[in-house]
Amino acid sequence: MYYTIEGKRFLCALYVAGLLVGSLCLNGGIKLDLFRAADFLGFTEYIAVWKEADKAAFFSYVCLVRGRQMLVFFLCLFLFSPYIVFCLLDFCVSIFSGFFVSLLVVRYGWTGMGRGLCFFVPHYIFYGMFLSILYIYLFRRGPMTGRYFVSPGISLRQGSFFDNKVMVSVLCILLFGVGCYAEAYLNPVILKNFFH
Repeated sequence: MYYTIEGKRFLCALYVAGLLVGSLCLNGGIKLDLFRAADFLGFTEYIAVWKEADKAAFFSYVCLVRGRQMLVFFLCLFLFSPYIVFCLLDFCVSIFSGFFVSLLVVRYGWTGMGRGLCFFVPHYIFYGMFLSILYIYLFRRGPMTGRYFVSPGISLRQGSFFDNKVMVSVLCILLFGVGCYAEAYLNPVILKNFFH
């Protein structure tokens, strides 16, 4: 069930629901005067700090934070059902994304949606690939037709790449490292161009 179309559709629906919940929580809280949007807009100081920040120290910081998150994630995979963990991760990430993008819309108008994407590029591409490969590896034994469709026109036969634990582990570690590098070195350059 996990790797079937229904399982993937459920994850997509959960992500959209989380975006809506995050956005509604922020907008409802502002309308009810529970908090102000300015209380959450400290990312401008966060970007200003990068101008003087030591890149190597920031890279170490990113690796430490993401490494702890991955440790908690893998611990949860061993303690609970992997599909439940993926669902919770999907929902939590989407809630925070909806919350954050709504803040940017409040601050910058509708262009804030585009600016919000700058915070996730390019490192979240690598993190997403890492989680996708891990998802396929964990649930590859589900009812399938014998092929893994990675993207249109590219397929991997059962019994090839995903049966080799070492190759999957090396690729996951590599994608995680490239994601950390992109977050520390490439993402600040993109943010400085879009948030002067």
